[in-house]
Amino acid sequence: MSVEAEQIDQQERRARVSLIAGAVLCLVASGGLLWWHYGGAIFNDLVLTTLAWCF
Repeated sequence: MSVEAEQIDQQERRARVSLIAGAVLCLVASGGLLWWHYGGAIFNDLVLTTLAWCF
């Protein structure tokens, strides 16, 4: 493999990891905002509703 190909692979890997980390950060931030605004009730209701829907 040439040096240029290795650099491109590393750049792609960094971009992929950055996008995944950004997505996880967005999910955590949105959960934090929901928790801050609605408190724990939203997650309790959401979990119970999801479990009830599954069964």
